[in-house]
Amino acid sequence: MIMVIAKHKNELLVVWKDPDTRERIVIGRLWKENGLFHFKYIREDENEHGSIEYALQMGYKPIKIFEDIDQKYTSDKLFAPFLNRLNGKDRKNKPFEALKRTGGRLSTDTLEFMEPIDEEKKCRTVKFNIAGWRHYDGDKALESLESGQELHLEIEEDNIYDMHAIEIWTKDKEYKLGYVPAVYSRYIDKLVEDGEYDAVIDEVNPKAGPYQILEIRFRGKMVKPKVEETKFSIA
Repeated sequence: MIMVIAKHKNELLVVWKDPDTRERIVIGRLWKENGLFHFKYIREDENEHGSIEYALQMGYKPIKIFEDIDQKYTSDKLFAPFLNRLNGKDRKNKPFEALKRTGGRLSTDTLEFMEPIDEEKKCRTVKFNIAGWRHYDGDKALESLESGQELHLEIEEDNIYDMHAIEIWTKDKEYKLGYVPAVYSRYIDKLVEDGEYDAVIDEVNPKAGPYQILEIRFRGKMVKPKVEETKFSIA
């Protein structure tokens, strides 16, 4: 089973970044269904490199109310450890959607929330925030970026940390904007290599933090990755 494929209609992946290696590990699924919120860890029989067991081996410490890794947790409200990652306004107004929009990042830990890949006939679509924005040329290009604008994606062959790393450039390749998040890159690198994809800017948020400035929409036929290859994040 591919760990980043959606299993529920309204779902987010819970991702932990190892502070030492910067590898991003998908540890669980959070979803909303029939007015209830659910959280369940991803186990190693689903994918050995996207599991709570793997994260625990790498040093992850479970949140106290989610210490039983076998349990499915259910609540009529968004779980407090997730709700508290939002500002006051977002907590009161559609918190699940706010968590999806912001990624729920905090400076005090390395958890974040990402959308899974939606399967659509033979193609799959995913939206993601650009990784590494603050390290490259995004600010120089910001005024010229707009929703619907096509982007150029390119494999970074000499990346020693991530053999699947994918750079994101403006269509004319004048500005390097950042990277595809490592959680997704191993699923789309072959498409990028073959040029069989569509990648456009879905939303531009100039006043947001670096992680939320640019949202990308990618569409193409994705392949199952080689799970034995360890992935590392570059942002």
